[in-house]
Amino acid sequence: MERDFRYRLARFVHFLLRWHYRVEMQGREVLYQNRPVLLLPNHTAYIDPLLIGSHLMDVPLVPMVDERFMRHRLFGWIMRRIHAVEVPDLQKSQMTREEGAAQAGQLSRIALDALREGKSLLFYPSGHIKTVDREIIGNRRLAYEVCRELPEQVVVVLCRMRGLEGSRWSKLRPKNHVWRRRVTFVFEDRTADLRRWAQTMERRAFNEQLEQWYNLAE
Repeated sequence: MERDFRYRLARFVHFLLRWHYRVEMQGREVLYQNRPVLLLPNHTAYIDPLLIGSHLMDVPLVPMVDERFMRHRLFGWIMRRIHAVEVPDLQKSQMTREEGAAQAGQLSRIALDALREGKSLLFYPSGHIKTVDREIIGNRRLAYEVCRELPEQVVVVLCRMRGLEGSRWSKLRPKNHVWRRRVTFVFEDRTADLRRWAQTMERRAFNEQLEQWYNLAE
C-alpha cells in the first residue's frame, strides 16, 4: 500500500514537472544493487528534491525532514506516508558550540539507525541551498560522521546536479527563466572512497573532497 502511494505520488509530480524541465540522469544504475543506499546530492534549488524523487520513483528513498515541515498538515502527512526520517528543528534556538555538536551527533545517530534498518536515505551534506556558484559544505558534520560508522551493507552514491542555477527556485542571481529547463543528474558509487576518507581524514578535509566532486566542471 505504501509503495503504491509513493509510486502514484511520484508519477503525479513527474507529470507536472515534465512540462517545465528536461531531465537527464546519468549513471542511475548504481542505485539498483539490492542494498540500502545513502544518496548524497548537492543542493542547488528548492525544487531538486522533487525532481530526484519523481525521477527515481522505483527507488524507495526516504528523506531526512526537519520537524518544522513534519508539523505542516499536508506536507507532514505526505512525508509520514513515505516514512521520511524526522529530525529536530535545526533553527529552533541559538545553540552553543557544545549544543550544536550534541545535536549533530543526534542527527548522525538518527541517520545511522535508519540505514541499519535497511532504509535507503537521502540527505544533503551542505544542509542548505547554495547561495554562491560553488557547493560549500564547510565544517558540516553529518555526512562525515555517518560515513565513519557506515553499516557494511550500505552503498554511498554521490549525486551532482546541474541546470537549476539561476532558476526561480534557486537563491542565485541573476535569475534566468528558461522554459523547459535542461537539468542533469550524475550518479556515482563512491562507497569505498567515502569510507576511506572518513577513516583517514579530519572532517574539513573530508568535506573538501566532497566539495571538489560536486564542483567538477561538466
